[in-house]
Amino acid sequence: MQVMSVTGPVNAADLGRVLVHEHIVIGMPGEELDPSFAPDIDEIVARSVDQLQKLRDLGVGAIVDPCPIELGRDPELYAAVSEKSGVKIIFATGFYMESQGIPLYWRARDADEIAEFYLSEIADGVGSTGLRPGVIKAATGLEASPLERRVLAGAAKAQREAKVAIITHTENSRHGDVQQEIFAQNGADPSRIMIGHQDEQKSAAAIAALAANGTFVGIDRVGLDMLASDDHRADMVTELVRGGHRERICLSQDCVCNLKAPKVPFALSSGVKIDVAQFVSNMKPMTHVLTVFADKLRDRGLTEDDLDTIFRDNPHRLLTGAAA
Repeated sequence: MQVMSVTGPVNAADLGRVLVHEHIVIGMPGEELDPSFAPDIDEIVARSVDQLQKLRDLGVGAIVDPCPIELGRDPELYAAVSEKSGVKIIFATGFYMESQGIPLYWRARDADEIAEFYLSEIADGVGSTGLRPGVIKAATGLEASPLERRVLAGAAKAQREAKVAIITHTENSRHGDVQQEIFAQNGADPSRIMIGHQDEQKSAAAIAALAANGTFVGIDRVGLDMLASDDHRADMVTELVRGGHRERICLSQDCVCNLKAPKVPFALSSGVKIDVAQFVSNMKPMTHVLTVFADKLRDRGLTEDDLDTIFRDNPHRLLTGAAA
C-alpha cells in the first residue's frame, strides 16, 4: 500500500516512523500585503531541513504537514525541503475552520462541489505545480458551525472516493464526536480518519470513546505547554494503552518550523507582544515527542513495542490502509 508524498508515492514499508501533524510553515491570508513581507526562502528551507534531518536520525521517514489550503500551504516549498532532508512530506488538501478560513467563494459551494475540488487536487495536483496531496484536512471551531459541517461532509465524500486519510482539527478538543457522525453519514472510512488535537481533554475517557468508534485519535500538540502539560498528555496516553486503545493512538506536536510573515500572523492574548523569531524559538524542536515525551511514556511503563506501534504502525495504517 502507498501514500502520496509531495515528491511522489511512498510504500508503507518505506515510511519508517511518522509524525502525523507538523508544519514546515504557517501563514494567514493577507500577510503578503505587509510592506515588510520579504521571506528568506533559503533560510526557511535550511531551518526546516535541519529539523527534519534530526528526525531522520531518530528513524522518522515521513511527516504529515496538514496545513489547510488557506493557511500558507506551499507544496513547492515542501518539495524542496523533502528533497534536501531525505524525509518524505505528505501534505493536505482541505479547508480550515470558519473563523480563520474557508474562502468566501467556497462558502457558497455545497458538499459535492467541495468534494469535487478536493478530488481534483488529489488526482491532478495543486494548481500548475502537479504536486499532489496525500491527505485531507478537516476542521471544526468552538461551535461546529453549519458551514463547517458542510465542509466536513465534502471531505468525507472525497475520502470515500479517493481512499486517503482525513486528519482533523478540533478547537479545544471539542466536537470530535460530531466530526465522526458527519463522516459516517457521508460514507467515510473511519479507519482512515484521525480526530486531532485531543490534548485538552480532561481525562482519557472521552478520547477512548472516540477511539471505540473506529477512528484514530491524535494527541498531537505535545510540547505546547500553554494548552496542557506533557505529564497530563503522558498520563492519558498511558491510560489509553492500558485500556486497549494502543492501536488507535497517534502522537505529534503541531510544531511550526517557520513563519513567512514579518509579524506573528494571528491574534495572541491581549497585550502579548512577540516577534516572529521569538515565536519560532519558543517552539520545542520536532524531536521533542520522540525524546523527552517518549521518555515520559517509558517512565509510566510503556514498552518499545508500544512506542513502535504508536509512531510507526498506526500512522502507516492511517495513511495507507496497510495492515500493521
